[in-house]
Parts: sequence; C-alpha cells; structure tokens
Amino acid sequence: RAQGWIAWFIVGLISIPFALWGVNSYVSGPTDTIVAEVNGEEVTQTALLEAVQRYRDQMRQMMGEEFNPEMFDNAEIRYVVLDDLIDQQLIRSAADELGLRISDRQIAQFIQQTPAFQRDGTFDSEQYQMVLARAGFTPTSYEASLRDDLLGQQLIQSVEGSTLVSEVEVERLLKLENQQREIAFGVVKLEDFLDDTEVDEADVRGFFDANQSSFTSPEQISLDYLELSLDDISTQVEVSEEQLQQYYVDNKAQFVGPEQRRASHILIEDNEESEQILAEIQTKLEEGQTFEELAETYSVDVGSAASGGDLGAIQRDVMEPAFEEAVFALENVGDISEPVKTEFGYHIIQLTDIDQSSNVEFADVKEKVEQQYKRQQAERQFYDKAEELANLTYENPETLDIAAETLGLDIKTSGKFTRSGGSGIAENQEVVKAAFSDDVLNQELNSQVLELSDTRLVVVRKNSHVDATLLPFDSVAPAITEQLRYQRASDLAYIQGESRLQELKSGASATQVFPDTWQPATYYGRDSQDISAQILDQAFRLPNAESTQYAGFTADNGNYVVIAVSDVKQGSVEDVEPEMRDGLVSNLTRLNGRVEMAAFLNTLRSEADIEIYESRVTSSEEE
Repeated sequence: RAQGWIAWFIVGLISIPFALWGVNSYVSGPTDTIVAEVNGEEVTQTALLEAVQRYRDQMRQMMGEEFNPEMFDNAEIRYVVLDDLIDQQLIRSAADELGLRISDRQIAQFIQQTPAFQRDGTFDSEQYQMVLARAGFTPTSYEASLRDDLLGQQLIQSVEGSTLVSEVEVERLLKLENQQREIAFGVVKLEDFLDDTEVDEADVRGFFDANQSSFTSPEQISLDYLELSLDDISTQVEVSEEQLQQYYVDNKAQFVGPEQRRASHILIEDNEESEQILAEIQTKLEEGQTFEELAETYSVDVGSAASGGDLGAIQRDVMEPAFEEAVFALENVGDISEPVKTEFGYHIIQLTDIDQSSNVEFADVKEKVEQQYKRQQAERQFYDKAEELANLTYENPETLDIAAETLGLDIKTSGKFTRSGGSGIAENQEVVKAAFSDDVLNQELNSQVLELSDTRLVVVRKNSHVDATLLPFDSVAPAITEQLRYQRASDLAYIQGESRLQELKSGASATQVFPDTWQPATYYGRDSQDISAQILDQAFRLPNAESTQYAGFTADNGNYVVIAVSDVKQGSVEDVEPEMRDGLVSNLTRLNGRVEMAAFLNTLRSEADIEIYESRVTSSEEE
C-alpha cells in the first residue's frame, strides 16, 4: 500500500495552478477507467476525479467557513462536473473543425507569463521543466495540452463576443434601472403582541420532542497527527559557504541571464501541396521579396502572419525542440533556415535579433543561490521523509510514536470537529473524510498520508470521539420558550396586518388604519439606502398600474409590513452617466454572449455521440 501511494505521490505532489480545462487527462494511464465518450474521445475517471477536486477547492474558497464537504461529495456533483468536461471536449472539437488556431507565439507568451514558471518574476527554463516534470508533463505534452485549452477559450470568446446589444434594449433597461416609485408603508409590530402570547411547559416540551435534531450536539472527533512540512524542513537545512560556491559553479547556467532570440516564421501545413509552396516561397525570397510580405501571404499561423511572422523573444526549452534548435542554429541576424518540420507543419524561420546571455557574479546572487540550494535540499529530504512517513505509519498502524521518533516530528492534537469539518487541519476535506472513516474512527488505525497542500502532509489517528448527544431539556427550554413567543407574536402581527391590508384595499384612510406607523409616500429608486431593502424589493415587484397598488409581507424581523405604490416614474436616459451606460452595455453583451454560448453548446450536444457509463461515474470515489 505504501509503495503504491508513494508512486502516486512523487508524480502528483507538486502541482501548479494551470487553471486550464482537462489538462490532467493527458497524464492518465493507458488503463484508466473510461467514464464517458464524446464522439469517440474518452473522458477518464482520473480526469473526472481531479476535476471534481478542483471544483471542491473553488467552492471551499468561495464559501469559506460555510463550506460543508458533504455537500460536494456525492454523485450529483460528479455528474455536474462530468457535464462540464463533456462541454469542454465538444468546444475543443468544434474549434478544431472551424479551423481556429493558436500560434506558437501565443503559446510562448502564455508560458513565459505563467507565475509558476518564473523565478523572481522572470521566466526560468529550469523552473519550467521542473514544474512540468513533477506534474507528469514533458514540454511537448504540456504545450499540446495548452494549445487545446487556449483553442477552446478562443472559440468561447468568438461566440460570446459576436453578440450585439441594440440601443432600444439599452434604453429600455436604463429606464427600468433608474425607475422611481412613490412608496408609502405601515408596520404592524411583533413586539406589540408579545405580552399577549403565552407559552406553557407542555408547548415547550412538545416543540422539543418534535424537533430533537435541532437540539442535538453533533458527533465530534479530535485527532492526533504528524505533519511533514517542506517549509519546516527548509528552516532546518544548514549550509556552508563552500557548498553554496560549489552549487553556484555546478548550476551557473541558472544564474546567467538567458540568451534570447527574436524570430519570425512562415508556417505551411503538411499536405500534398507543401513541397510546391515551400519551393515557391524560396524562389520569391531569392528574387528579393521580403520575409514579412511572404509571411503575410503564405503563413497559416494567423496569430503571427499579420505581424510579418514575428514570434517575439524566444528562450531555450520553451518552444518545440526541432523549431527551437533551428532558431538557435542560425548564426546571424537576417539568416533564414531551411524548412523545419514539426507536428504543426513546416516552418521557414528568420532570425531577427539576438540578445546575448550575461554572467552574474556569485556575490550578486548569493542570496538567491542559498534559497535555491536550501529548497533543493529540503525537497530531497521531503520526498525521502514522505516515503518513510508512509511506510512507518502503515507498518505500525496502531501508533504514531515510532514515526514521530524516527523522523523527529512532534505529535500534535487537533481541536474537536464535526463531519462538516472545523478549524486547522479539519478545514481539509480529505482529513475530515479520513477522520470519520472506518479505519480511523472504529478500527482506531492510522490514516494514509493525506495532502494538505503541495508541501504539507499529515497522518492522523483518533484521539477522542463523542457521539451525537441530545441536549438536556432544561438547558434549551428558555430558548425554545422565547422562540415560540416570538413566532406566535409574529403570527398575530400577520393576522392583524392582513386585516389592515384589506381595509386599505377597500378604500380606508391609511392614517386611520395605521395611526402610529404609517410612513407618507416618497419616491425611491431601486438602490435607495434610506428605506428597508425588503420594502424596496416588494414595492418594485408590484405591477405598474394607474391606481395605487397594495401588498403585505412578513419581514425578517417578524413585523408585518403593508406597502402602497401610488406612482411610477420611468428613469431618464439623458441623465445617465457614460460610465453607467458603458457598464450596462458590457453586462448585457456578456449576458447575451452566455445565452448564445449555451445555445451553441446545446446544438453541439444534440449532434454529438455521447456515451456516459453511469455505474463508473457513481463509483468514482477516491480510494
């Protein structure tokens, strides 16, 4: 078990926030379970589970303390995420069929601007390859994945950006947005009925018996745990001046400003006409036609063709290997390569500029050298200790003591938490799931190694456990009594409020019906701050009619409110600030674009051959 976990761990420990669609499907093994097929393209169980985890993480960030792991751990959530993966596959396929393309220049720019591939704010080739390797990619496989993802985004932007918003639509919505309504209202206060409500012990006892789930202290558990942290290990790494000097010498290329070359290219598709087109371009170059003109005429890389084939600055280990080798083989600015074949077609490349690398002295980068050296040493120790932690806690499943003593770790204890989670390590869904698993809760064994983050691991075991317990009646009786009093007072306010509402509708004077609480009519906008938001909401729901419109509702505080809308003034379009108009147009365009995209996806789905293997989806639980 431990060896299997470590094999997975080494591949997946350090990940990067690609924020891309379906990237992980490229690292699924050939025997991965298939949960769906979209026009023959497979969606794997690994891709689904990883997408579900990304969704959970997003919801945890959005909901904060309100996040409940159990809400996002069911078959319904997996189907929602699977639908999204299917949509993504349909979009990528449609983009390809429509002939949309992502240029090499766009790929290079995206990679160079990705923070995960940078050191000190600058793209670093070694960092790039290290991060990809730990995520299970080679530069070639990642760039192919990235190209697919950017292609899908390009199609979405094309569809959503094609929508138009008419001036009539803008003006109509501006008038509604700036509309004002003349609102008057009266209040029947809950507090006026509190003295008239009586609650006896039998009522309280009946409510308690009927709602025992509301008066039960939840099941709770606390954990003992070992935590392995890369940051903690880093602080313990000791280094000498000699070690740093040697590391600088051995890795000098990292501390040299990388050579950059600027290049342009003409990309020709690989088909039966390629040889003829390449010969035609060569002839025109010999006749003196400029490279830029030929790129604009012949290149199928639309992203760079418009700028004469310019790809911008290029560093080593970023572009496709054959292409990159050709760029750095050119000796002089202006030189043009022979045709270079890659998976994208044939490239004719022109070198347009060279920015030579520059040496950096050890003293100038000593701090950076020390940081990298410590990090490298810490990572090696981290990987070794991670495997040892997994082995020791598995081989000694009834104690953490042996692993703690061997690895020099302290056994920590969490606070109590419920199945909904808690603070500290209990914020992590996998920790909560492990804590209440049969192995940990009932068998009292150590958990497997759990990943809190890319650089923090824990193993947990039960410290203490308390079953769900019904609270003593006497401890909750006072609160129930007050709750019943307020509810009954609110009910009485509702009855009287409804009666007064009917009086107003029958023509009675408002000041007679509400002698103490009637607020005279005043014009309010949708965003007015000097009136209750609930009153505004109800008032703007009423139909626009020639006569006064009445409505009543129970407010959140238990009072009953009767409102009267006597006039409606449409908003003035002329007085609208340009910024507000522009914002409305932008929001409408975005909304219409999403509607268009939804319709487009519905069409793609109706024409697609989609097969979902439901038993595999519902069993897609992480072991």
